[in-house]
Amino acid sequence: MATNNYAAAICQSPDVGLAVTQCCLQINQQFSEKPDDLVPDLVIAFVAGYQPEDFENAMKRIGELTGAQTVLGVTCQSLVAGKQELENTMGISLWAAQLPEAEVTPMFLELQSAEGKSGFSGLPQDGWEADSVVIMLSEAYSFPADGLLAHMNSNHPGVRVFGGVSDSGLNPSDARLMLNRDVFDRGAVAVRISGVKVSTVVSQGCRPIGSTFIVTDSERNIVGALGGQPSFDVIKQIYAALPTQDQARVEQGLHLGIAMTELKDEFQYGDFLIRNVIGIDEETSTITVGDYIRKGRTVQFHIRDQVSASIELRSMLEKEIKKQSESSPTAALIFTCNGRGSNLFEQPHHDAALLGEIVGDVATAGFFAAGEFGYVGCSNFLHGFTASIALFH
Repeated sequence: MATNNYAAAICQSPDVGLAVTQCCLQINQQFSEKPDDLVPDLVIAFVAGYQPEDFENAMKRIGELTGAQTVLGVTCQSLVAGKQELENTMGISLWAAQLPEAEVTPMFLELQSAEGKSGFSGLPQDGWEADSVVIMLSEAYSFPADGLLAHMNSNHPGVRVFGGVSDSGLNPSDARLMLNRDVFDRGAVAVRISGVKVSTVVSQGCRPIGSTFIVTDSERNIVGALGGQPSFDVIKQIYAALPTQDQARVEQGLHLGIAMTELKDEFQYGDFLIRNVIGIDEETSTITVGDYIRKGRTVQFHIRDQVSASIELRSMLEKEIKKQSESSPTAALIFTCNGRGSNLFEQPHHDAALLGEIVGDVATAGFFAAGEFGYVGCSNFLHGFTASIALFH
């Protein structure tokens, strides 16, 4: 069996042309050290801090300089490179893969409407093997990523989608995506990979408080009762029993975890899909959640803080490495929320450094996103405040 090979490179420079050249040279050097004369099948470029026209002019050179068959690119503000998180920088983090026995299918995706019906263009009709994964990078305002994920869950169950939404700062029109030599200011670029062992970790950075409850009254995203009690009364009871420090965290932001399976007596990290509590109505004793909640679902309130987020990520990575003990990771992609990093952790480079500590010095790249795609339970979701990590074995 042929071996998959990976490489990663980083260059911080105000000159995007120099950054592209230096990164490609680093990638080529790493592949030249292999026993065969290799070129990458896939290169992904995470590009931070440059003007859109600079991105367009320089990025098209990546395929020429590396010989890559498929190149994806996305603009952002902050990068992940190896064990570093480089926030609000100017530079490029480049990731490359040589996958001799894999099928790599590039896609440009858009939502299109015709004759009163809407659908996603660019999705292949066939080739959706059970072990397929999709790396997707999207623009925030033109592309309904949650709709695409719902389409995948319904039509291609078991196919995992990971990636993130471009975060281009205060000016949304600055967002750019690239597929090979084409640059877009809309839609999503993606690549489907079949025939490669990939495991995924989605760390949502929360810990549970109180007990689990069955939703006994709800309408769309408004939850009226939990375990037969008004939702607001349940929150008051939980809040009163918490230590002062956790009460403060509730006041900063409360979250509801939706159990992804009802077949457990005890729930652990990764068993819940975390959604924000976006409103509490004391008059009606209801809460409003950032997702639809059906009656009969098991839920538990959660809070987020840096200690909980760190413990959860470590626990989930160690569990995944143990589960995949027969084949260690040799590369990783990290899509971490722009609300993490220095906005959440006192320790610099938290997510990247922790990944490096647990999996070792593997080819790692990624970016800080304005929304992350990740697989929880048996479905793909759009997340916030999440580290979505793909480990290539």
